[in-house]
Amino acid sequence: MFEISSSPMKNKAVELMGLTKILQLPLWSLLGIGVVLYLGLVQILRFRSLRKLNKTYAAYLHDPYSLDYKTAHQIMRRVILYETPFMYAFGTQWALLKTYTVASGTTLLVQTGQLTSDSTVGKRAEDTGVILAEFLVGSVDSDRGSKALAKMNWLHRRYGSKIKQPELLHTLAMFVLEPIRWLNEREWRPLTEIEKVAIYVYWKEIGNRMGIKDIPDTLEELEVWAAKFEEKNVYFTKNNQMCAEATMGLFLRNVPLVLRGFAQHAAVSLFEEQSRLALGYENPPIWIAKLVASAFHIRKLIIRHLFLPRLHELDPLAKPDSSGRLYRNAWAFEPWYVKATVKSWLEGWFWTSGKVLPGPAYKSNGFLVEELGPVEYEKSSKEPVAKEAEEMQAYASKGGAVALGCPFYSVGYPPKYGA
Repeated sequence: MFEISSSPMKNKAVELMGLTKILQLPLWSLLGIGVVLYLGLVQILRFRSLRKLNKTYAAYLHDPYSLDYKTAHQIMRRVILYETPFMYAFGTQWALLKTYTVASGTTLLVQTGQLTSDSTVGKRAEDTGVILAEFLVGSVDSDRGSKALAKMNWLHRRYGSKIKQPELLHTLAMFVLEPIRWLNEREWRPLTEIEKVAIYVYWKEIGNRMGIKDIPDTLEELEVWAAKFEEKNVYFTKNNQMCAEATMGLFLRNVPLVLRGFAQHAAVSLFEEQSRLALGYENPPIWIAKLVASAFHIRKLIIRHLFLPRLHELDPLAKPDSSGRLYRNAWAFEPWYVKATVKSWLEGWFWTSGKVLPGPAYKSNGFLVEELGPVEYEKSSKEPVAKEAEEMQAYASKGGAVALGCPFYSVGYPPKYGA
């Protein structure tokens, strides 16, 4: 008889025999083993990114508020581009809707007509998304990010004292608190303390560069301030309702008519009662609210236990061509700044049944950041926006608000907002 004398050869033979036995198992047994191995792999990899984050930023875990805004941005990017991009985007959309619960703010929005006109509401929404992406996904210190924030400031300053400091601070609070609430309640895992504080720290730096005064020192204090502000300032007005209906109509534009009523009830069920009443919405049917809550819960369980994590961060920023103009690869409601290609046309037909397609009407020739916003201000805003962006970068080079101890506008541009 042939005898295996070496130990390595014996081990290999045993392994081969074991593999042969496994392969001889019934198909259902093999499938079961495969499922168990896959689920185990999901459990190993699902929290790998979080473990890496905690290891990388271990020095800040005991005191997350010691994060500088640049380090906070690194953590925030990981959250919104890798861990929870879908739900963070939803949270920011609801943050925008909740700003319409403040009666003093919606009066101005209705007067401008930018939000309540069908011809402008789509562009306003897309421009808002592009501007936010430039300094949230990009960097508030980059050329594009500083120009995006400078353009937003320029647009706000046009209304001078009509925009009050508390209204600005409440808007900032919504863009901090609402996405965090969405992620904690509906995502596959809640945010850790350092992730929540990182989002707050980075937005606080943005708020300082917007000239917002008296921003609370911690996330908890911001939440308390927002609750007190809303007790006095969140109530129903017709202007609130007009702004909400215009934006909700945009959100539901591509939903088939037969499903639009259900879709609106489903969307409204995601508001807390105070916000729902202030926007003029009736309480949705209980069965729809429970169905929506169950759908989010099921999604949470599926992602947590069955889905492998994505391979890399998403990259939603617009890309430049050889001329330097920027083009988007995707859109939410209308194809602004998307090149008219066969692919983009097919996507337009698929999502909107051909109602809106990339082309000159939607500036398929791309954009420069300083051009964003209402068309009538494209030329007049370019020079002041470029100047302010330069000042903002100089401000950042000196350490920003932490080093200078004051908001950006008290350094370079005196605030023109109301008290």
